[in-house]
Amino acid sequence: MIRTASPGEIAVLIDIIRITFEKVSIDKSIEDHFGNLIGKPWIDRKAVDIRRDLSQNPEGVFVKVLDGKIAGFITIAFDRDFSTGRIPHLAVLPEFQGKGIGKELLHHALQYIKDSGMKLMRIEVLAHNKGAFKLYREFGFEEVAEQLHLAMPVSKYKSLKS
Repeated sequence: MIRTASPGEIAVLIDIIRITFEKVSIDKSIEDHFGNLIGKPWIDRKAVDIRRDLSQNPEGVFVKVLDGKIAGFITIAFDRDFSTGRIPHLAVLPEFQGKGIGKELLHHALQYIKDSGMKLMRIEVLAHNKGAFKLYREFGFEEVAEQLHLAMPVSKYKSLKS
Protein backbone atom coordinates (compact mmCIF):
# COMPACT_ATOMS: atom_id res chain seq x y z
CA MET A 1 0.00 0.00 0.00
CA ILE A 2 1.20 3.50 -0.83
CA ARG A 3 -0.01 6.29 1.41
CA THR A 4 0.91 9.80 2.46
CA ALA A 5 3.59 9.91 5.15
CA SER A 6 2.77 11.31 8.55
CA PRO A 7 4.99 13.85 10.35
CA GLY A 8 5.55 11.27 13.09
CA GLU A 9 7.39 9.04 10.62
CA ILE A 10 10.22 11.51 9.97
CA ALA A 11 12.76 9.46 11.97
CA VAL A 12 11.97 6.36 9.88
CA LEU A 13 12.38 8.30 6.62
CA ILE A 14 15.71 9.74 7.77
CA ASP A 15 16.90 6.26 8.73
CA ILE A 16 15.95 4.95 5.28
CA ILE A 17 17.95 7.79 3.69
CA ARG A 18 20.93 7.01 5.95
CA ILE A 19 20.86 3.38 4.83
CA THR A 20 20.18 3.91 1.12
CA PHE A 21 21.93 7.19 0.25
CA GLU A 22 25.34 6.40 1.76
CA LYS A 23 26.83 5.69 -1.69
CA VAL A 24 24.71 8.13 -3.71
CA SER A 25 24.70 11.34 -1.65
CA ILE A 26 26.67 14.43 -2.60
CA ASP A 27 26.91 15.33 1.09
CA LYS A 28 28.34 11.89 1.95
CA SER A 29 30.81 12.16 -0.96
CA ILE A 30 32.02 15.53 0.34
CA GLU A 31 32.40 14.13 3.85
CA ASP A 32 34.29 11.08 2.54
CA HIS A 33 36.62 13.31 0.52
CA PHE A 34 37.38 16.04 3.07
CA GLY A 35 36.33 14.54 6.37
CA ASN A 36 33.71 16.04 8.64
CA LEU A 37 34.59 19.73 8.20
CA ILE A 38 31.48 21.21 9.76
CA GLY A 39 31.25 19.00 12.83
CA LYS A 40 27.99 17.36 11.77
CA PRO A 41 27.58 14.13 9.82
CA TRP A 42 26.20 14.16 6.27
CA ILE A 43 22.92 12.61 7.40
CA ASP A 44 22.11 15.74 9.41
CA ARG A 45 22.00 17.71 6.15
CA LYS A 46 19.78 15.07 4.52
CA ALA A 47 17.52 15.14 7.60
CA VAL A 48 17.03 18.88 7.07
CA ASP A 49 16.12 18.19 3.43
CA ILE A 50 13.57 15.52 4.37
CA ARG A 51 12.02 17.75 7.05
CA ARG A 52 11.77 20.55 4.49
CA ASP A 53 10.10 18.23 1.97
CA LEU A 54 7.59 17.15 4.60
CA SER A 55 6.84 20.68 5.81
CA GLN A 56 6.60 22.34 2.37
CA ASN A 57 4.46 19.66 0.70
CA PRO A 58 3.21 17.18 3.32
CA GLU A 59 0.66 15.68 0.94
CA GLY A 60 3.51 14.96 -1.53
CA VAL A 61 5.55 12.60 0.62
CA PHE A 62 4.51 9.02 -0.03
CA VAL A 63 5.52 5.80 1.70
CA LYS A 64 5.22 2.19 0.57
CA VAL A 65 4.24 -0.06 3.46
CA LEU A 66 4.81 -3.82 3.38
CA ASP A 67 4.00 -6.10 6.31
CA GLY A 68 3.53 -3.06 8.54
CA LYS A 69 6.98 -1.64 7.71
CA ILE A 70 7.88 1.36 5.56
CA ALA A 71 9.83 -0.22 2.71
CA GLY A 72 10.54 3.02 0.86
CA PHE A 73 9.40 6.55 0.20
CA ILE A 74 9.38 9.36 -2.33
CA THR A 75 9.10 13.14 -1.94
CA ILE A 76 7.73 15.72 -4.35
CA ALA A 77 8.43 19.46 -4.44
CA PHE A 78 6.65 21.98 -6.62
CA ASP A 79 7.77 25.17 -8.30
CA ARG A 80 4.33 26.40 -9.24
CA ASP A 81 5.68 29.61 -10.81
CA PHE A 82 7.36 27.45 -13.46
CA SER A 83 4.82 24.57 -13.47
CA THR A 84 7.48 22.07 -12.43
CA GLY A 85 7.30 19.06 -10.15
CA ARG A 86 10.59 17.79 -8.78
CA ILE A 87 11.44 14.55 -7.00
CA PRO A 88 14.15 15.26 -4.42
CA HIS A 89 14.17 11.82 -2.78
CA LEU A 90 13.33 8.25 -3.75
CA ALA A 91 14.62 5.56 -1.41
CA VAL A 92 13.87 1.86 -0.95
CA LEU A 93 15.42 -0.23 1.82
CA PRO A 94 17.90 -2.83 0.51
CA GLU A 95 15.80 -5.80 1.62
CA PHE A 96 12.91 -4.53 -0.53
CA GLN A 97 14.92 -3.52 -3.60
CA GLY A 98 14.38 -5.42 -6.83
CA LYS A 99 10.68 -5.97 -6.09
CA GLY A 100 9.28 -3.06 -8.11
CA ILE A 101 8.74 -0.76 -5.14
CA GLY A 102 10.81 2.06 -6.64
CA LYS A 103 8.76 1.81 -9.83
CA GLU A 104 5.53 1.82 -7.88
CA LEU A 105 6.55 4.88 -5.84
CA LEU A 106 7.79 6.71 -8.93
CA HIS A 107 4.57 5.96 -10.82
CA HIS A 108 2.53 7.23 -7.86
CA ALA A 109 4.60 10.42 -7.62
CA LEU A 110 4.48 11.15 -11.34
CA GLN A 111 0.71 10.72 -11.39
CA TYR A 112 0.47 13.09 -8.42
CA ILE A 113 2.60 15.67 -10.26
CA LYS A 114 0.50 15.29 -13.41
CA ASP A 115 -2.77 15.55 -11.47
CA SER A 116 -1.41 18.73 -9.85
CA GLY A 117 -1.33 20.40 -13.26
CA MET A 118 2.42 20.64 -13.66
CA LYS A 119 3.88 20.79 -17.17
CA LEU A 120 7.41 19.53 -16.40
CA MET A 121 8.81 16.79 -14.16
CA ARG A 122 12.42 16.84 -12.99
CA ILE A 123 14.65 14.43 -11.16
CA GLU A 124 18.40 14.46 -10.52
CA VAL A 125 20.67 11.46 -10.19
CA LEU A 126 24.40 11.06 -9.62
CA ALA A 127 26.18 9.51 -12.60
CA HIS A 128 27.38 6.47 -10.65
CA ASN A 129 23.82 5.61 -9.52
CA LYS A 130 23.23 3.47 -12.59
CA GLY A 131 20.17 1.63 -11.24
CA ALA A 132 18.27 4.85 -10.55
CA PHE A 133 19.32 6.33 -13.90
CA LYS A 134 18.00 3.24 -15.70
CA LEU A 135 14.70 3.40 -13.79
CA TYR A 136 14.16 7.07 -14.63
CA ARG A 137 14.91 6.42 -18.30
CA GLU A 138 12.33 3.60 -18.31
CA PHE A 139 9.73 6.14 -17.20
CA GLY A 140 10.62 8.49 -20.04
CA PHE A 141 12.97 10.94 -18.36
CA GLU A 142 15.60 12.22 -20.75
CA GLU A 143 19.09 13.40 -19.93
CA VAL A 144 19.20 17.15 -20.64
CA ALA A 145 22.43 18.21 -18.93
CA GLU A 146 25.36 16.92 -16.93
CA GLN A 147 26.52 18.67 -13.79
CA LEU A 148 29.71 18.29 -11.77
CA HIS A 149 29.77 18.93 -8.04
CA LEU A 150 32.94 20.59 -6.78
CA ALA A 151 33.81 21.38 -3.18
CA MET A 152 36.71 22.94 -1.30
CA PRO A 153 37.38 23.61 2.36
CA VAL A 154 37.32 27.37 2.90
CA SER A 155 40.74 27.09 4.57
CA LYS A 156 42.24 26.19 1.18
CA TYR A 157 41.04 29.41 -0.46
CA LYS A 158 43.89 31.71 -1.44
CA SER A 159 42.84 35.29 -1.98
CA LEU A 160 43.88 36.92 -5.25
CA LYS A 161 45.36 39.75 -3.15
CA SER A 162 47.95 37.46 -1.54
